[in-house]
Amino acid sequence: MPDTAPTICLLYTTWPDEESVTRAAHRLLEQGLIACANILGGSQSIYRWEGEVQSAREIIALFKTSSASARQARAEISALHPYDEPCILALDVNSALSAESFQNWVIEQTS
Repeated sequence: MPDTAPTICLLYTTWPDEESVTRAAHRLLEQGLIACANILGGSQSIYRWEGEVQSAREIIALFKTSSASARQARAEISALHPYDEPCILALDVNSALSAESFQNWVIEQTS
């Protein structure tokens, strides 16, 4: 894809349970904000929160979206997320090293 073409990104998120992430994924798809959600099995997160080391089982989800839709998708994830401070990281995709036809599909789904 040329550098001037629309780009895609992954929104990396963590969730407390499968029900909340599945509900969010469906909502984002219905709104055309993402092309796809990959909901990964449980993971163990270890982190510091409010001065204490915490440990929790979480579900990881990757949302594939266009860079143009990422800001709105992030806002919707924040609104739907049960955490006070949800993990939402936007990861740019290297378009030169990624499958062009797949990137085109993501752009089409989120336009």
